[in-house]
Amino acid sequence: MGWRRGLGEWLARQLRQLGERLDPQPGEPGLGGGNRKLPGLADPDQGPAAERETMPSEPWQGVRERALGKSLATLRTEALYSLGALHAAHLAAAAVFDERRLQAALDQRQGEPVDEDTLAKLAEAASIWHRDSASLGMALTAVGATQVPDMTLADALQVDEQESDALDAMTEGYQIELKRQILEEGDADREA
Repeated sequence: MGWRRGLGEWLARQLRQLGERLDPQPGEPGLGGGNRKLPGLADPDQGPAAERETMPSEPWQGVRERALGKSLATLRTEALYSLGALHAAHLAAAAVFDERRLQAALDQRQGEPVDEDTLAKLAEAASIWHRDSASLGMALTAVGATQVPDMTLADALQVDEQESDALDAMTEGYQIELKRQILEEGDADREA
């Protein structure tokens, strides 16, 4: 089964390259301390002694609290790690469905009974995982290309009190809209 080994080696290379992009050695470009876009963030998972705006976000924090209370560099780093993990999962799933699809095609070619519906479902699943993996890869690249300062939004913009209230209102509105979209997507998933 040389093609399985080749597929496994390809997937391993892809995941290793993704890992190297997300977690480079110190001084290399990427998320480490040597990155000009993330000054001073050599360890994104700083402990409790870290400043409040650079500590990793807690799961219960809302979008508004994160957008206004966290360093933009910390938010970018968190987004990269989350997107990277989701991208890696999609790459792995796509490879599994590719392998299943190829095995079914080989079985069929060797005369074993393979239902055409099974082949179609495997091809569709592989296509969906590949499509979503590509979208996540593009999102990862886009987030990685953003340039943000290592300070909170209010500090970066040097807002006055009136602008600060407007930022708070805008992020609160965004949080409400995001929750609405998430709920709608959840309802659509349950109906499907």
